[in-house]
Amino acid sequence: MPETGVPARTVIAVDGPAGSGKSTLAKQLSEHFGLLYVDTGAMYRALTWAAEKNNIDFEDGELLAELLANSDLTLDSGSKSTVVKWNSKDISSEIRNSAIENHVSSVASHGSVRKEMVNLQRSISRSTGVVMEGRDIGSVVFPLADVKIYLDASVETRAIRRHKQISKRGAESNLDEVKEDIIRRDKLDTERKESPLTISPDAQIIDNSNMTHAEQLAKSAEIALFVIERSLPKLPEKHLPIASHPLKYKMVVTGMNTLLRFVGAKTFGRENLVRPEGFIIAPNHISLWDPPLIGGTFHGLGAICAVAKEELFKPWPMNHLYAFVNTIPIKRAAYDPSAFDRAAEALEEGKCIKFYPEGMRRPLGEPGPVRGGLAILIQRSGAPTVPIFVRGTTEPQPGGSLRSPLEVRIERPVFMDALPHLEATLDRRAINKRISSLFDSIYREMQDRTFSETPLTNWEKEQTSWQRIYAAKKEKLTFRKRK
Repeated sequence: MPETGVPARTVIAVDGPAGSGKSTLAKQLSEHFGLLYVDTGAMYRALTWAAEKNNIDFEDGELLAELLANSDLTLDSGSKSTVVKWNSKDISSEIRNSAIENHVSSVASHGSVRKEMVNLQRSISRSTGVVMEGRDIGSVVFPLADVKIYLDASVETRAIRRHKQISKRGAESNLDEVKEDIIRRDKLDTERKESPLTISPDAQIIDNSNMTHAEQLAKSAEIALFVIERSLPKLPEKHLPIASHPLKYKMVVTGMNTLLRFVGAKTFGRENLVRPEGFIIAPNHISLWDPPLIGGTFHGLGAICAVAKEELFKPWPMNHLYAFVNTIPIKRAAYDPSAFDRAAEALEEGKCIKFYPEGMRRPLGEPGPVRGGLAILIQRSGAPTVPIFVRGTTEPQPGGSLRSPLEVRIERPVFMDALPHLEATLDRRAINKRISSLFDSIYREMQDRTFSETPLTNWEKEQTSWQRIYAAKKEKLTFRKRK
């Protein structure tokens, strides 16, 4: 009987190296929680099979992506094993052989192929909850997955498992050769340029080398329920209504909220800002209107400090205004320890910090790159981070604009649960890059969700063209000292 402890639209991502048991765990969790199981490894094997049948070079990413885009790849998880069909032909058994296994990593390494596959995988999840397994599900395909599990096991354990699987299919298998293949696959998967196998900073790590299937399911289900429960909106014990806040805060936020309603902005997920502890608020940045319009969403919540570029404080009386609303100035051309010290101290006191991860305005449709500042603040404080995606602030109009719909989308907080593990195996710079990469993927997924509901308008596309030129010049001027 499926567990009823998770919402129907829950997305669970299971990542890990070859032979770690991802498929087994994903199937277990899908049955346990009543969610759809999606075998992404089978999807890449199917494309590898089709490429072989069509005499397409496994190193030709463009032709492979074109083959996938022009074909019908479907999965049927209604039976005990996944039925994989390519243009209505059942190829489930044909993709499970060593010839396909030896080439699937090469096929999956192409950026054009992965982009096409990610679109297909995300489309599957738009109508139902899923459990999806692979090597980049939590980091690339679903960076906003409700639950992320990184399943691992020793090379020896994985080789024995794979050897038994091959033998059960009636094929010949040599354990030493299987082990060498596992090591080769690990190297290819972790070192490839496009979507390498990594442990996402917000993943839950499970080593199942010495676990039975029952123990693996019990541990994973327990973790899933804990993570989902933790992310649900909660009122702080000392939550103050706006009437209890200082007069200056009421004046500023009430004015921002009035502006937000005046321009017809739609806000989604505002309940995700209500947390019992200090957290980082991380919006994308496309316009000078972003700060006041995003600030309007804080109406009725606890006071929030912001980190802003120091240039805003120089002209009088702006320095007094920003100080009035507890804004922390930061230098963007170099590491500014005093700004991070103040922000980290505020978070430790339970306050919330608004921080723009991109460091400057970016064109709509091209979020990122996320700079290292957000990762530095996360590593310093360990605070959860709430991503926000804004659209339409380039042209706010009374009542709203049809040319550029104004939306503020607020996601659930992201908790960096894998940081202790990463700190034991990587240096701070490598962790910094991994956190930044995660949030790059988060903003792209939030953008994809937004554009899937309301595509970019022609006016927005025209604006993006000149914004791109402005952003390139501004980036070179602002961050040239770092290079």
